[in-house]
Amino acid sequence: MDSNKNKDDFNLKNAINFIVKHFLALAITFIVSTIVIGGLSLLLPNYYKSQVTLIPADSNAVSKAVLSQMDNYDVLSYGKEKNTEYILELINSSTVISKTIEKFELDKHYGIEKEEGQQKSDKLNQRLVSNIKAKRTDNLGVKITVWDKDPFYAANIANYMVEQMQVLRNDMKKAKMDSIVSTLIVSNARLRRDIDILADSLSVLAQQSKMLDPEKMSDRLSQELAKQIAVGNQGAISRLENKLAQISKDGPKIIEMKVLLERKTESLRIWEEKLEQVRVDAQSNIPVDFIVDTAYPSQLKDKPKRSIIAIVGGLCCMLLALFVLILKDNNKA
Repeated sequence: MDSNKNKDDFNLKNAINFIVKHFLALAITFIVSTIVIGGLSLLLPNYYKSQVTLIPADSNAVSKAVLSQMDNYDVLSYGKEKNTEYILELINSSTVISKTIEKFELDKHYGIEKEEGQQKSDKLNQRLVSNIKAKRTDNLGVKITVWDKDPFYAANIANYMVEQMQVLRNDMKKAKMDSIVSTLIVSNARLRRDIDILADSLSVLAQQSKMLDPEKMSDRLSQELAKQIAVGNQGAISRLENKLAQISKDGPKIIEMKVLLERKTESLRIWEEKLEQVRVDAQSNIPVDFIVDTAYPSQLKDKPKRSIIAIVGGLCCMLLALFVLILKDNNKA
């Protein structure tokens, strides 16, 4: 065991001695390669970064934000995790991407307009993937980062994508709300027809029986009948009894129709309130997402990191030179 330890110490000592022996060559290799790679990195174009940070709202329904009567609803509340995922899906959608490509002529901007077919599409997708990133932040926000050789292009692309995301979100909401409005209008019209028919039937029955409020009329006639019985007026008693009999026959129908008419009228009122709320949502085109940071043209490049490239390249060349020296030394042995 001691012999193995001494052997390891000997190997480590030899390795240190070997590095010290060739230190000048390794140092020259590192310095020269770092300078050369640093010089070559100057050929790489500068890329500027622009970012937009936004936080989705809890709801994009204007009626809920303005017309809501819920005490526990906060108009300015931030969205939840699912809202963030929805925003990411919209930003990465083909609709937003295709509009961005068309707006800024990215195929021409990236110098691939002469390509054709699938090759052009593949190269364009590679550029978009490397130059445009959308990710969720730690605080359930969304950050869009765009790199470009032109800082103004980077800022404009980032802001435009947020704008088109909001347009797409409103278009989706409007399409849904328009469908709901159409359904509610048909239902509302049917309910109005039912109310009109019921009101006409109630009016005809009330005129035929000559009674508008059977309950009150029955009370008054009962009181009058008691008076006539007390005085012994048989003619009046007979007429009152006939009238009470008619109330007993037609009164329940009238009461039932009145109750049904009141219920349908209340339903129509609620229906019209809902319809108005949906119309507000369908017609509104208000961005409801909280834009924390707007993209602006950067004055400083973000990449490439030429110092890091040069140092890493120099280290790699130095290690390669060390490996070659070791092989050369072993061959001599």
